[in-house]
Amino acid sequence: MASSDGKRVNGSRALCVAAIRDLGRATVAETAARARLSRPTVEAALADLTAEGLVETAADQVQHGEAGGRPARQSRFRAETGVVVGVDLSGAEMRVLLTDLAGRTVALGPSGRPSCTDAAPELGPVVAVIEETLARAGCGRADLRAAGIGVAGLVSRGGEILTSPVGSWVGTNLAARFTDLLGVPAAVDNDLSLAAAAESRFGALEGAGTGVYALTWHHVSARITVDGAVLRGRHSSAGEVGLLRSFSDIEVPAGPLNESIARISRPLERLLADPSDAEGIRTQEALVSAMTPAIAALVLAVDPDVVVLGGELARYGQLLGPDLAAAVGEFAEGAGELDVVITPASLGRDGVSVGAAHRAFEDFSTAIYGTDGVAPPRVRPDLSRGDDRSPAVPRLALLDGGGALGEAVRAAPWASGIRGHADVADLLALDPAPEHVFVDLAGPARAGAARAVLARGIAVTLAAPPPALDELDELLEVAVRDGVSLAVDHAPRRSPAVRTLRACVDAGLVGDVTAVWCRHLAADGEAVTRDQLASDVDVLHWLARGTTESCGAVGSAPGPAGREGGEPQVSAIAFTLDNGVSAGYLRGWGAGPGRRFYTVAGTAGRLEGDGDDVRFIRAGGSEPPGPVPLSPPEPLPHPSAATPGPARSVLEARATLAAVQAAWLSLLRDGERCRVDPPAAPVTHSTRENEEESRC
Repeated sequence: MASSDGKRVNGSRALCVAAIRDLGRATVAETAARARLSRPTVEAALADLTAEGLVETAADQVQHGEAGGRPARQSRFRAETGVVVGVDLSGAEMRVLLTDLAGRTVALGPSGRPSCTDAAPELGPVVAVIEETLARAGCGRADLRAAGIGVAGLVSRGGEILTSPVGSWVGTNLAARFTDLLGVPAAVDNDLSLAAAAESRFGALEGAGTGVYALTWHHVSARITVDGAVLRGRHSSAGEVGLLRSFSDIEVPAGPLNESIARISRPLERLLADPSDAEGIRTQEALVSAMTPAIAALVLAVDPDVVVLGGELARYGQLLGPDLAAAVGEFAEGAGELDVVITPASLGRDGVSVGAAHRAFEDFSTAIYGTDGVAPPRVRPDLSRGDDRSPAVPRLALLDGGGALGEAVRAAPWASGIRGHADVADLLALDPAPEHVFVDLAGPARAGAARAVLARGIAVTLAAPPPALDELDELLEVAVRDGVSLAVDHAPRRSPAVRTLRACVDAGLVGDVTAVWCRHLAADGEAVTRDQLASDVDVLHWLARGTTESCGAVGSAPGPAGREGGEPQVSAIAFTLDNGVSAGYLRGWGAGPGRRFYTVAGTAGRLEGDGDDVRFIRAGGSEPPGPVPLSPPEPLPHPSAATPGPARSVLEARATLAAVQAAWLSLLRDGERCRVDPPAAPVTHSTRENEEESRC
């Protein structure tokens, strides 16, 4: 009985760890709902995890209840307390991927480091590159929890090398050697097996009942997946069709593999740019012809839902796929009509390192989380490295209204070549469907488009919250109900001055923050919009680490722009935040371009910042203001790293918009009746109907 109870407790704890990790930050109720456990069970597990340092609950992580009473405290998973490494040693260069405990990429290994060869089989240089990658992330060996390594050749289940291009490795238990060298548990497996596992969980094979992951090359090696699991076979060699003598007469480019791949890549790259390039066409035809017999054999033997083209040449899968599918159908004579789906690998060249990191999470839960049986997180590569990115990765789309978010997306290195769409129906008709959509439309169109995308289970980043609170609540309802990520871009937070101000606040330069304010000198005739005001209030919230509890506004008579839009121009708003900080917004008009000035005052001094510089004035001191070096502008982060759990960042957006809305409504004239959200509403997800009506 005691053993049964222990297993049950450990199983509950594992579910709780996975739930709070995937949510990132959540209340007990939210964690219990995600883990499908009772509140007492979750409370006990969170208490243990907090004592062990894997979870924390702090004063600034309190979520205020809508109806008053005791606030619901939020716990935060401390993903930064350790790292896991995935290493790819199968190519000409090592590829190293370092993730935090939630599977988010925190560092990539240096490029250009040669992988192990028969002439250089030593593992010391591999360990040195791992240590360098740890240093890039500000970590040390003590922070490493587990490792996964992918190698070419056949590997036993226990990590012994059965066959390898590095002859001296054969018969060696490479997993045991890496465990000794790194001081943490290490798993070693075949590169194709790891890449196939990664694609089946996070990529082009996700959801496929039966799939084939094939190396894109003249002699085909492959791995077969069944319901997300890689079929290993008795000798861990299932899928190695390239070893058949039947295919020995296929012409393979001469010379070392890395040089041969480069020679093949050059004409295919030209063919991407020019479909009539003669050498590119010959290269494509030769590669398709060489691959057809092996792919046809696999298709007939496995009857897969999808065939994924991986490896170094995966980036050309869109060129090869249609012709290869047609050739396979003709080659398999008498098999009836073969409806072969052949697509590029979604993870491109990162598939092996992603699969290796995932394998470490899968095998070494106790070493990573202190708990056995925790489901692995969703591991995704950092796709900001342009030369490492397959054209098919990531599956992003942009609803483009010509705004700042669209510009930021197009400028992001991981979104090179992203297509912009003006119509949401066209976007939703894409095949395959996008994984994440940036909605950069203006006004009412923004909420309607976001609602349609969320309803399809696709994650959304909004350029700004919808102008109406009830529209934002509708989006929140869909996101929370269906567990779809919904975020709002915080473009001003990425600016050098605002980033610097926040960094100074976090470093304690001004002591305890007592007040923040923004002075906005608008260009003459510039119209006032809720989006602009919401962004400014969001910056104030972020710098002060609080949200609005109450606010009031005064304003001048509406100008022509105000009458045209039906809304007055706000002159000033005063806020009281929930942490006691006072905040203010002042808007004036003048000649020249618009300009914003931010001030953060604290017990030790104050910071003054605009778009060009930030200066610090020490409290009680006589020295002149000192300049603070500006942080570089932050590019738009990849959504896999930037988007929090379902709708979390939109709660901040709702707080921002509610603060602006309340101030704006206080200026409406002519006795117009309007709905006003009570002060408690900004930080809660609410759908109540009894909103207060007042005459403004």
